[in-house]
Amino acid sequence: MKQLRHPNVVKLLETFETDKHLMIVMELAPGGDLLSYVRKRRKLTERYAKFVFKQIMQGIAYTHDNNIVHRDIKLDNILLDSHGSIKIGDFGVGRKINEPNEVLFEQCGTPAYIAPEIVKECGYKGLPVDIWSAGVCLYAMLYGQVPFKANEMGNLNEMIIEREVEYKDTVSLEARELMAGMLEKKPNSRLTAHEVLAHSWLSETEEHLNLFDE
Repeated sequence: MKQLRHPNVVKLLETFETDKHLMIVMELAPGGDLLSYVRKRRKLTERYAKFVFKQIMQGIAYTHDNNIVHRDIKLDNILLDSHGSIKIGDFGVGRKINEPNEVLFEQCGTPAYIAPEIVKECGYKGLPVDIWSAGVCLYAMLYGQVPFKANEMGNLNEMIIEREVEYKDTVSLEARELMAGMLEKKPNSRLTAHEVLAHSWLSETEEHLNLFDE
């Protein structure tokens, strides 16, 4: 985190140790997390979702350009500052990779957001798993729920691997196309962070929007 300096990534300002504790001083994000923000509104309009999501992807693209994968992208780990700017936080299972095609084996992430290749336990590339998780975030923002839900972990994992994602036409075709490109089961066919940012759905995103107007 000391290496990362981007407007959409929470800054690590300082660390120091006492006899009993390791202290981490971080940038303040008093606007709460995105999960709470979305739940209060049930779901977001595309206007607001675009504004939020573009910032998320700018942060992810930056970390990927620096060969760092987050591996736990979810609404809970995306914070808002007092101005409504997005800050990606909690790099607890983040990892520096040597090259984009490096194969990882650690099982990590949050069940509803985990990419199929992690569930399969056969090794995975780091960058595409962040894109899948970000796609789940976008789905949750637009539909008010995650793509797959189950009471038992085994059932959830089976759904993530085998079941196709359903896209209701309550959102625009462009948004559905973008989510389909991110929630592609085959990691090599999944969009990259920069391809997501270049998608037409994000082309007319507003530069400034007060997220707390509502």
